[in-house]
Amino acid sequence: MTDTLESVATETSRPAARGRPADPDIERRVLAAALTVYGEVGWAGFTLDRVARRAPVGKGALYRRWPTREDLLLAALERLAEPAPADFDPTDLRGCLISMAQQVIDMFIGSKALVLPRVLIEAAQYPPNFDATVQSIVRARFGTVRDVIEAAAGRGEVPARIPPDLIIDAIIGRVISIIVLTPGARRAAINAERSRYAESVTDYVLAAITS
Repeated sequence: MTDTLESVATETSRPAARGRPADPDIERRVLAAALTVYGEVGWAGFTLDRVARRAPVGKGALYRRWPTREDLLLAALERLAEPAPADFDPTDLRGCLISMAQQVIDMFIGSKALVLPRVLIEAAQYPPNFDATVQSIVRARFGTVRDVIEAAAGRGEVPARIPPDLIIDAIIGRVISIIVLTPGARRAAINAERSRYAESVTDYVLAAITS
């Protein structure tokens, strides 16, 4: 009996065997893969299995986080326009506008270039309220920019009479115009120098509205 009790005590005192440690990078990989897959095959071909292979991650880990392909795609589309970084300075109007211009370049000719056209074209094929949710995501991202412009107007950095949306539209419109009017073979150069293009467009618009 003593031997048995000692055996049990020894077994229970051993540390529990640990499984494979959680991958802290899994969410970033999966959401990036989801955007890529959606851009390539659209809603009709978008499946969790296909994303799991692209990531690559185990299907179990993926399904635990996103039970349906709707859940996964919505989560991925939130990365279409990246949230402000942790060190974001809400008083830096120029920096905020440059960041927005860079994101527009990325959405049209960067790694996410195929995603936005899919969203616009396939809206009617989504589940109920899906398109409205996507629009809300995009508006929320640009809403931050609007808040920064309004605060800058309060400080006198830009004329208060100019609507924030007009400034946003001027920058986005100019960026899209540059992309559309540049031959396809040369658009990669715009993406490679996105900071320079974003700064140039932002400075042009700011100079125009403050002159």
